[in-house]
Amino acid sequence: MLFPKPQADFTPVNNMMIEAVAPKAVMVAVDLKLFDRLSGRSVEPLTLAGEAGLVAERLRPVLDILTAVGLLHLDGGQYTNTPAAEEFLVSGSPLYQGDYLAVTMGFSTSIERSIGDLLAGKEADREGTDHGWSVEQIMDGTAQNALWGGARAVADVAASLPGFKSFRTMCDIGGNHGLYTLGILDRNPSLAGTIFDLPDVARQAASRCERLGYGDRVETVGMDFREDSLPGTSFDLAVTSHVLYAFRDDLPRALRKIADGLKPGGWFISHHYCGSCAPESALREACLEMVTRLAGYPSHFISREQLGEALVEVGFEAPEFHSVPGRDLNLITVARKR
Repeated sequence: MLFPKPQADFTPVNNMMIEAVAPKAVMVAVDLKLFDRLSGRSVEPLTLAGEAGLVAERLRPVLDILTAVGLLHLDGGQYTNTPAAEEFLVSGSPLYQGDYLAVTMGFSTSIERSIGDLLAGKEADREGTDHGWSVEQIMDGTAQNALWGGARAVADVAASLPGFKSFRTMCDIGGNHGLYTLGILDRNPSLAGTIFDLPDVARQAASRCERLGYGDRVETVGMDFREDSLPGTSFDLAVTSHVLYAFRDDLPRALRKIADGLKPGGWFISHHYCGSCAPESALREACLEMVTRLAGYPSHFISREQLGEALVEVGFEAPEFHSVPGRDLNLITVARKR
Protein backbone atom coordinates (compact mmCIF):
# COMPACT_ATOMS: atom_id res chain seq x y z
CA MET A 1 0.00 0.00 0.00
CA LEU A 2 1.50 3.31 -1.10
CA PHE A 3 -0.06 5.45 1.65
CA PRO A 4 -0.61 3.44 4.84
CA LYS A 5 -3.02 5.14 7.24
CA PRO A 6 -1.38 6.09 10.58
CA GLN A 7 -2.96 4.56 13.66
CA ALA A 8 -1.07 6.75 16.13
CA ASP A 9 0.02 10.40 16.23
CA PHE A 10 3.64 11.08 15.27
CA THR A 11 3.18 14.86 15.65
CA PRO A 12 4.70 15.20 19.16
CA VAL A 13 7.91 13.46 18.09
CA ASN A 14 8.11 15.49 14.88
CA ASN A 15 7.54 18.73 16.79
CA MET A 16 10.17 17.83 19.39
CA MET A 17 12.81 17.27 16.71
CA ILE A 18 12.03 20.56 14.95
CA GLU A 19 11.91 22.54 18.21
CA ALA A 20 15.29 21.15 19.32
CA VAL A 21 16.90 24.16 17.59
CA ALA A 22 15.27 26.57 20.09
CA PRO A 23 17.91 26.23 22.88
CA LYS A 24 20.64 26.85 20.31
CA ALA A 25 18.87 30.03 19.19
CA VAL A 26 18.74 31.21 22.81
CA MET A 27 22.45 30.50 23.26
CA VAL A 28 23.35 32.35 20.05
CA ALA A 29 21.30 35.33 21.20
CA VAL A 30 23.22 35.36 24.48
CA ASP A 31 26.58 35.10 22.68
CA LEU A 32 25.65 37.93 20.31
CA LYS A 33 24.38 39.99 23.27
CA LEU A 34 21.05 40.56 21.57
CA PHE A 35 19.32 40.83 24.94
CA ASP A 36 21.81 43.53 25.95
CA ARG A 37 21.02 45.46 22.76
CA LEU A 38 17.28 45.17 23.42
CA SER A 39 17.49 46.09 27.09
CA GLY A 40 15.06 48.86 27.97
CA ARG A 41 13.88 49.53 24.42
CA SER A 42 11.83 48.24 21.48
CA VAL A 43 13.67 47.67 18.21
CA GLU A 44 12.78 46.61 14.67
CA PRO A 45 14.76 43.65 13.24
CA LEU A 46 16.40 45.78 10.54
CA THR A 47 17.76 48.23 13.12
CA LEU A 48 18.92 45.45 15.45
CA ALA A 49 20.58 43.59 12.60
CA GLY A 50 22.42 46.72 11.51
CA GLU A 51 23.69 47.42 15.03
CA ALA A 52 24.86 43.82 15.50
CA GLY A 53 26.29 43.35 12.00
CA LEU A 54 23.75 40.62 11.13
CA VAL A 55 21.47 39.81 8.17
CA ALA A 56 17.98 41.07 9.03
CA GLU A 57 15.95 38.46 7.15
CA ARG A 58 17.94 35.69 8.88
CA LEU A 59 17.74 37.35 12.27
CA ARG A 60 13.95 37.72 12.23
CA PRO A 61 13.13 33.99 12.70
CA VAL A 62 15.62 33.82 15.58
CA LEU A 63 13.76 36.70 17.22
CA ASP A 64 10.49 34.87 16.60
CA ILE A 65 11.86 31.77 18.35
CA LEU A 66 12.86 33.92 21.31
CA THR A 67 9.35 35.37 21.30
CA ALA A 68 7.77 31.92 21.19
CA VAL A 69 9.77 30.74 24.22
CA GLY A 70 8.83 33.83 26.23
CA LEU A 71 12.07 35.80 26.12
CA LEU A 72 10.99 38.57 23.74
CA HIS A 73 7.75 40.44 23.19
CA LEU A 74 6.65 41.53 19.70
CA ASP A 75 4.44 44.59 19.29
CA GLY A 76 3.92 46.56 16.09
CA GLY A 77 6.90 44.98 14.38
CA GLN A 78 9.27 45.84 17.24
CA TYR A 79 10.88 43.44 19.71
CA THR A 80 11.65 44.05 23.36
CA ASN A 81 12.89 41.91 26.23
CA THR A 82 10.39 40.23 28.51
CA PRO A 83 11.01 40.61 32.28
CA ALA A 84 12.65 37.17 32.35
CA ALA A 85 15.13 38.10 29.61
CA GLU A 86 15.83 41.45 31.25
CA GLU A 87 16.58 39.84 34.61
CA PHE A 88 18.45 36.71 33.54
CA LEU A 89 19.96 37.30 30.08
CA VAL A 90 21.17 40.90 30.07
CA SER A 91 24.85 40.60 30.94
CA GLY A 92 24.86 43.45 33.44
CA SER A 93 22.03 41.99 35.51
CA PRO A 94 22.91 40.74 39.02
CA LEU A 95 21.13 37.46 38.19
CA TYR A 96 22.64 37.00 34.71
CA GLN A 97 22.58 33.32 33.66
CA GLY A 98 24.48 33.40 30.35
CA ASP A 99 27.55 31.52 31.59
CA TYR A 100 25.32 28.94 33.26
CA LEU A 101 23.49 28.34 29.97
CA ALA A 102 26.84 27.94 28.20
CA VAL A 103 28.05 25.42 30.78
CA THR A 104 24.82 23.41 30.55
CA MET A 105 24.82 23.47 26.76
CA GLY A 106 28.50 22.52 26.56
CA PHE A 107 28.23 19.64 29.01
CA SER A 108 25.09 18.25 27.39
CA THR A 109 26.65 18.52 23.93
CA SER A 110 29.74 16.61 25.05
CA ILE A 111 27.50 13.79 26.28
CA GLU A 112 25.26 13.88 23.21
CA ARG A 113 28.21 13.23 20.89
CA SER A 114 28.90 9.92 22.64
CA ILE A 115 25.46 8.65 23.71
CA GLY A 116 25.65 5.50 21.59
CA ASP A 117 29.19 4.65 22.69
CA LEU A 118 28.41 5.34 26.35
CA LEU A 119 25.28 3.19 26.22
CA ALA A 120 27.39 0.41 24.73
CA GLY A 121 29.83 0.55 27.66
CA LYS A 122 32.43 3.23 26.86
CA GLU A 123 33.93 4.60 30.07
CA ALA A 124 32.83 8.10 31.04
CA ASP A 125 35.53 10.75 31.42
CA ARG A 126 35.13 11.36 35.16
CA GLU A 127 38.64 12.79 35.40
CA GLY A 128 37.82 15.39 32.75
CA THR A 129 34.56 16.24 34.51
CA ASP A 130 36.35 16.68 37.83
CA HIS A 131 38.91 18.98 36.23
CA GLY A 132 36.16 21.01 34.58
CA TRP A 133 34.83 22.24 37.93
CA SER A 134 38.03 24.30 38.35
CA VAL A 135 37.70 26.08 34.98
CA GLU A 136 36.83 29.72 35.61
CA GLN A 137 33.95 29.93 33.12
CA ILE A 138 32.40 26.73 34.46
CA MET A 139 32.73 28.01 38.03
CA ASP A 140 31.16 31.31 36.92
CA GLY A 141 28.28 29.38 35.36
CA THR A 142 27.60 27.22 38.41
CA ALA A 143 27.80 30.33 40.59
CA GLN A 144 25.19 32.07 38.43
CA ASN A 145 22.91 29.06 38.75
CA ALA A 146 23.35 29.11 42.54
CA LEU A 147 22.34 32.79 42.64
CA TRP A 148 19.15 32.03 40.74
CA GLY A 149 18.49 28.73 42.46
CA GLY A 150 19.31 27.27 45.81
CA ALA A 151 21.92 29.49 47.49
CA ARG A 152 19.44 31.98 48.90
CA ALA A 153 17.07 29.22 50.01
CA VAL A 154 19.87 27.33 51.76
CA ALA A 155 21.05 30.52 53.50
CA ASP A 156 17.48 31.21 54.64
CA VAL A 157 17.17 27.70 56.09
CA ALA A 158 20.56 27.92 57.80
CA ALA A 159 19.71 31.28 59.38
CA SER A 160 16.49 29.79 60.79
CA LEU A 161 18.27 26.99 62.69
CA PRO A 162 18.07 27.11 66.48
CA GLY A 163 21.16 28.77 67.89
CA PHE A 164 22.41 29.91 64.47
CA LYS A 165 23.78 33.20 65.83
CA SER A 166 26.02 31.22 68.18
CA PHE A 167 27.59 29.21 65.33
CA ARG A 168 31.27 29.97 64.83
CA THR A 169 32.43 27.37 62.28
CA MET A 170 30.89 25.89 59.15
CA CYS A 171 32.11 23.86 56.19
CA ASP A 172 30.91 23.48 52.62
CA ILE A 173 31.80 20.08 51.15
CA GLY A 174 32.26 20.35 47.40
CA GLY A 175 31.72 24.09 47.84
CA ASN A 176 33.11 25.05 44.41
CA HIS A 177 32.39 28.78 43.85
CA GLY A 178 31.65 29.29 47.56
CA LEU A 179 28.39 31.22 47.23
CA TYR A 180 26.52 28.89 49.59
CA THR A 181 29.16 29.59 52.23
CA LEU A 182 29.22 33.34 51.57
CA GLY A 183 25.43 33.58 51.72
CA ILE A 184 25.40 31.89 55.13
CA LEU A 185 28.30 34.00 56.43
CA ASP A 186 26.32 37.12 55.52
CA ARG A 187 23.67 36.06 58.04
CA ASN A 188 26.15 35.65 60.92
CA PRO A 189 29.12 38.05 61.13
CA SER A 190 30.82 35.86 63.77
CA LEU A 191 30.82 32.76 61.56
CA ALA A 192 33.88 31.52 59.62
CA GLY A 193 33.71 29.02 56.76
CA THR A 194 35.87 26.31 55.25
CA ILE A 195 35.32 25.19 51.66
CA PHE A 196 36.48 21.67 50.88
CA ASP A 197 36.84 20.67 47.24
CA LEU A 198 39.28 19.10 44.82
CA PRO A 199 42.66 20.89 44.98
CA ASP A 200 42.36 22.71 41.64
CA VAL A 201 38.82 23.79 42.51
CA ALA A 202 39.83 24.94 45.99
CA ARG A 203 42.56 27.18 44.57
CA GLN A 204 40.11 28.83 42.19
CA ALA A 205 37.54 29.19 44.99
CA ALA A 206 40.13 30.93 47.18
CA SER A 207 40.70 33.58 44.50
CA ARG A 208 36.96 34.10 44.10
CA CYS A 209 36.32 34.48 47.83
CA GLU A 210 39.22 36.91 48.15
CA ARG A 211 37.93 38.95 45.21
CA LEU A 212 34.46 39.13 46.76
CA GLY A 213 35.89 40.41 50.04
CA TYR A 214 35.59 37.27 52.19
CA GLY A 215 39.22 36.18 52.20
CA ASP A 216 39.60 36.73 55.95
CA ARG A 217 36.51 34.63 56.78
CA VAL A 218 36.87 31.71 54.38
CA GLU A 219 39.52 29.02 54.20
CA THR A 220 39.68 26.76 51.17
CA VAL A 221 41.12 23.27 51.54
CA GLY A 222 41.92 20.83 48.75
CA MET A 223 40.54 17.37 49.39
CA ASP A 224 38.82 14.49 47.63
CA PHE A 225 35.82 13.54 49.76
CA ARG A 226 35.72 10.16 48.06
CA GLU A 227 38.94 9.33 49.89
CA ASP A 228 39.48 11.97 52.60
CA SER A 229 37.64 12.84 55.81
CA LEU A 230 36.79 16.09 57.58
CA PRO A 231 38.83 17.27 60.56
CA GLY A 232 37.27 15.69 63.64
CA THR A 233 34.25 17.26 65.38
CA SER A 234 35.09 20.87 64.58
CA PHE A 235 32.06 22.35 62.79
CA ASP A 236 28.72 23.74 63.96
CA LEU A 237 27.29 23.39 60.46
CA ALA A 238 28.11 21.36 57.35
CA VAL A 239 26.57 22.08 53.94
CA THR A 240 26.54 20.22 50.64
CA SER A 241 24.88 21.24 47.37
CA HIS A 242 24.52 18.80 44.47
CA VAL A 243 27.30 16.66 45.93
CA LEU A 244 25.68 13.72 47.71
CA TYR A 245 24.35 12.22 44.48
CA ALA A 246 27.91 11.15 43.66
CA PHE A 247 27.74 8.95 46.79
CA ARG A 248 24.20 7.63 46.36
CA ASP A 249 25.39 4.03 46.12
CA ASP A 250 26.88 4.28 49.63
CA LEU A 251 25.21 7.22 51.37
CA PRO A 252 25.84 6.01 54.95
CA ARG A 253 29.62 6.08 54.41
CA ALA A 254 29.57 9.68 53.13
CA LEU A 255 27.12 10.85 55.79
CA ARG A 256 29.11 9.19 58.56
CA LYS A 257 32.15 11.21 57.52
CA ILE A 258 30.04 14.37 57.67
CA ALA A 259 28.70 13.43 61.11
CA ASP A 260 32.24 12.81 62.33
CA GLY A 261 33.19 16.36 61.32
CA LEU A 262 30.35 17.98 63.27
CA LYS A 263 30.29 18.95 66.91
CA PRO A 264 27.66 17.17 69.03
CA GLY A 265 24.38 18.89 68.22
CA GLY A 266 25.82 20.25 64.96
CA TRP A 267 23.66 20.69 61.89
CA PHE A 268 23.83 19.33 58.35
CA ILE A 269 22.10 20.85 55.30
CA SER A 270 21.94 19.12 51.92
CA HIS A 271 20.61 20.71 48.75
CA HIS A 272 20.06 18.17 45.99
CA TYR A 273 17.69 16.87 43.34
CA CYS A 274 14.94 14.75 44.82
CA GLY A 275 12.75 14.12 41.80
CA SER A 276 9.05 14.67 41.35
CA CYS A 277 6.00 12.71 40.28
CA ALA A 278 4.57 15.72 38.44
CA PRO A 279 3.97 14.93 34.74
CA GLU A 280 5.23 18.35 33.66
CA SER A 281 8.70 17.60 35.07
CA ALA A 282 8.99 13.98 33.85
CA LEU A 283 10.96 14.75 30.67
CA ARG A 284 13.31 17.16 32.44
CA GLU A 285 13.93 14.64 35.18
CA ALA A 286 14.65 11.85 32.69
CA CYS A 287 17.03 14.07 30.71
CA LEU A 288 18.95 15.04 33.86
CA GLU A 289 19.21 11.42 34.87
CA MET A 290 20.41 10.26 31.45
CA VAL A 291 23.15 12.89 31.26
CA THR A 292 24.23 12.15 34.84
CA ARG A 293 24.48 8.39 34.37
CA LEU A 294 26.26 8.70 31.04
CA ALA A 295 28.72 11.06 32.74
CA GLY A 296 29.64 8.24 35.11
CA TYR A 297 27.60 9.02 38.22
CA PRO A 298 25.08 6.59 39.77
CA SER A 299 22.20 9.10 39.69
CA HIS A 300 21.38 12.76 40.15
CA PHE A 301 18.44 12.07 42.46
CA ILE A 302 18.15 11.03 46.10
CA SER A 303 14.70 10.42 47.56
CA ARG A 304 13.57 11.76 50.91
CA GLU A 305 13.21 8.22 52.18
CA GLN A 306 16.68 7.10 51.14
CA LEU A 307 18.44 10.15 52.57
CA GLY A 308 16.33 10.24 55.70
CA GLU A 309 17.00 6.60 56.55
CA ALA A 310 20.73 6.98 55.95
CA LEU A 311 20.93 10.10 58.14
CA VAL A 312 19.23 8.38 61.07
CA GLU A 313 21.44 5.30 60.59
CA VAL A 314 24.66 7.28 61.08
CA GLY A 315 23.58 9.33 64.09
CA PHE A 316 21.35 12.21 63.01
CA GLU A 317 17.91 13.01 64.32
CA ALA A 318 14.97 12.59 61.93
CA PRO A 319 15.50 15.20 59.19
CA GLU A 320 13.27 18.01 58.04
CA PHE A 321 12.62 18.68 54.35
CA HIS A 322 12.15 22.02 52.62
CA SER A 323 11.21 22.76 49.03
CA VAL A 324 13.06 25.34 46.94
CA PRO A 325 10.66 27.98 45.56
CA GLY A 326 10.39 27.73 41.79
CA ARG A 327 12.64 24.64 41.60
CA ASP A 328 10.30 21.65 41.55
CA LEU A 329 12.99 18.92 41.49
CA ASN A 330 15.07 20.46 44.30
CA LEU A 331 14.99 19.59 47.99
CA ILE A 332 16.74 20.98 51.06
CA THR A 333 17.27 18.46 53.84
CA VAL A 334 18.15 19.52 57.40
CA ALA A 335 19.31 17.18 60.16
CA ARG A 336 20.91 17.58 63.58
CA LYS A 337 23.63 15.32 64.92
CA ARG A 338 22.55 13.49 68.04
